[in-house]
Amino acid sequence: MNRLHLLLIALFVLLPALLLQAGAARAMSALEDSDLAEVHGQDGVTLAADLDIRVGSFVYSTKSASNPEGGSIAFNNISLRGLFVMTVDILNSSGFSTAMGNAMAAYGADGAAGISRLLASGTYDGRSDVIQFAVPNAGLDHRLSPSLGIGSITLGNSSASMGSLAITNIDLQGSKIWMWAH
Repeated sequence: MNRLHLLLIALFVLLPALLLQAGAARAMSALEDSDLAEVHGQDGVTLAADLDIRVGSFVYSTKSASNPEGGSIAFNNISLRGLFVMTVDILNSSGFSTAMGNAMAAYGADGAAGISRLLASGTYDGRSDVIQFAVPNAGLDHRLSPSLGIGSITLGNSSASMGSLAITNIDLQGSKIWMWAH
């Protein structure tokens, strides 16, 4: 096709589509902050993952311009494989305080005192919503849990391996992570 044909297609196909979009955009109206404050989500989201992550190597080195004789260590042929399910929810301050307090109490700590320390230290303001990432205890077969493998560990200036490392069936069920801005 020559340029004239492409231009005609653009004018007769794309132009009407763009005009329809413009009309749809005019039908939308902005929400005021006071109206937006009343909008609440009903549920969070659930993520499921089948991990098959492979990394050629991870190298830590102390070599630099000021330390040209520094050494290094390499973790080679890294893999992370397995399944997990995670939920992501937004908790209000009361929901977060309850969830965090219960988590502290499960370890034998005083949850209320722990929340008070978070507030007193300025770590949490007691008002902000919090994102909760949770790996529910869904009763999944632990053999499906992620496993980490490192094929070999070598030191700089040597190809000899110090061995390998495997951490199998990292069962995260029942774990929670909370995140908030400060």
